[in-house]
Amino acid sequence: MSQNSQISLERDAARQLPRLLSELLDEEDLKLDREPEVAPGRRADFAFGDSRGRRWVVEFKADSRPGRVLDSVVQLRAYAGRDAIPLLVVPYMSDAGARVAEDAGVNWLDLSGNASIRAENLLVLVQGRPSAYRSRGRPSSPFAPKSARLARVLLLDPSRWWRQRDLVEETGLDNGTVSRVVRRLDDELLLENQGREVRPRDPGLLLDAWADDYQFDHHDVVAAHMSGNGIEVARAVAERLSAADVHHAFTGLSAAWALDHFARFRMNTVYVEGDPRDAADLLGGRISERGANLQIVGPDDAGVFAGERERDDLNCVSLPQVYLDLLHLPERADEAARHLRVEHLWGRAAG
Repeated sequence: MSQNSQISLERDAARQLPRLLSELLDEEDLKLDREPEVAPGRRADFAFGDSRGRRWVVEFKADSRPGRVLDSVVQLRAYAGRDAIPLLVVPYMSDAGARVAEDAGVNWLDLSGNASIRAENLLVLVQGRPSAYRSRGRPSSPFAPKSARLARVLLLDPSRWWRQRDLVEETGLDNGTVSRVVRRLDDELLLENQGREVRPRDPGLLLDAWADDYQFDHHDVVAAHMSGNGIEVARAVAERLSAADVHHAFTGLSAAWALDHFARFRMNTVYVEGDPRDAADLLGGRISERGANLQIVGPDDAGVFAGERERDDLNCVSLPQVYLDLLHLPERADEAARHLRVEHLWGRAAG
């Protein structure tokens, strides 16, 4: 983000916050102090007092990327315990940013009108208001299909320190692309550095940031119907694709079942190399949205197969990939995503 854009957003915050806070807190004529000193040598962005005698300290960030939010949490915690209620303000709060703030117990408000604020005798929850800042744009995502190979590799071995040349070799991307994506992830405060080596600052945080950008419908998804249900269909699909030497890997509820038999399910989802329509013909499936119990997916990048492994006789994509896909699938997929996150990944539940 350019310095001019940052300054413009800060000015928006200074103009809008008195009105937004007055409405949400049911206060009149709130006045904000700019850059108040909250500790020796430490200044917040804003502060104000309300009619109930509470003192609020505000930290403004120009975006809600999870790394930025976590950085703000550290700053706001320094204000807590000083007879002040910390409040994070952003232009628009992303789902991943909200999870980071709420996991840390930090109140937040966005300039688009959404909020999650808790204090003594006070609860303010506003959700669903659209972003008023979409037109400002942002740099290309480090989680675009090919770029996401970096995040996937880092999450498959999050404690390892990676040199750039090892990431080039592991991802199959050129040196320039790896350098650019690493720099972008670092800019978003998602990496930690040791000399010229990097690793995730927090694997869960990196996964949250990826989930915020991930779009399952960017894959080539073909809906089909096969006789049978649930794991019965999955095993038939696996047998026929393997016999035809079609590279495939299950995701979604099929993979959640293969991992630890989580929840009965109807819909199977499987990635295949090549055109998923050819796979549907090979399987003898009827291509149709109506009554579909199988999604055959041509991935938007072959990187989805990185970290695949066999689970309960089904070849499945990596657990981070399963988690991302579950967030976009029907039936009990949301519940399965929360279970997978808590039991097998990095603790924080989605949603």
